Amino acid sequence: MTPSQLPDFSGHTVLVTGSTQNLGHTIALLFARAGARTILHGRALADAHAVCDRIRADTPAADVHAVNFSLGNAGEVDAAFADLKQRGLMPDILINNAAHLGLGTDTTFLGQTSGFFSEVIDANLIGTFRCSQLAALEMRALGKGGAIINITSLAGERSIWGRSAYCTSKAALEGLTRAMSLELAQHDIRVNCISAGYIWTPRWNDLALEHVERRRKNTPGRAPTQQEEIARLTLFLASGQAPSLIGSRVVIDGGLNAQQVPSDAAV
Repeated sequence: MTPSQLPDFSGHTVLVTGSTQNLGHTIALLFARAGARTILHGRALADAHAVCDRIRADTPAADVHAVNFSLGNAGEVDAAFADLKQRGLMPDILINNAAHLGLGTDTTFLGQTSGFFSEVIDANLIGTFRCSQLAALEMRALGKGGAIINITSLAGERSIWGRSAYCTSKAALEGLTRAMSLELAQHDIRVNCISAGYIWTPRWNDLALEHVERRRKNTPGRAPTQQEEIARLTLFLASGQAPSLIGSRVVIDGGLNAQQVPSDAAV
């Protein structure tokens, strides 16, 4: 999608968490192309700066900045937002994309430790809560409104085997989205979430061909959702083109949520 086909976000500042690769990077790139001052986030500052350079190579006029913090570390989150405020970079659009995938040595319900479970919840729920709270406090103070968009997952409603911590965190994040939306709407801060299914990333290239084919066969749309499709939806939700879309869960999953059982197990 070319800049002329995108909403105009000139005068807006967007922070995309987890934007050094994959979906977060694609979202940040489209916002930069649309004229937004864009803050790239990673756990390592060098990674965030490297992505800033990549976006400038794509869009030379892009106004991009780097920030780093671990979502699971409350002190780092608070310090990073204090730094952004000091630099005049507090966002009026926040895309909560970063996530702990809940992968580890033993992630089964019976096998995982309580420490691991807490680690996933701290990153995906508590960290997202704090980022949203700090951003919303500044949006309220400025009185110009804003938008917060949480990237959730179909796993929040339809669980994945062996990923109870991740699934729980995403289900809770959807509940947080609804709760936030009620309280923040009075300040003209719109909160919504995007629930995605299979998203294409380079990891698909490492899958065995038979696994790829089975995923495609069992997705009604016959393909994973492309990152840019989700990024365009994110820009739409942030643009204010649907001002009464508040507290909504927008599903974008190739039809996975519409089916009771996959096609190779149809009854």
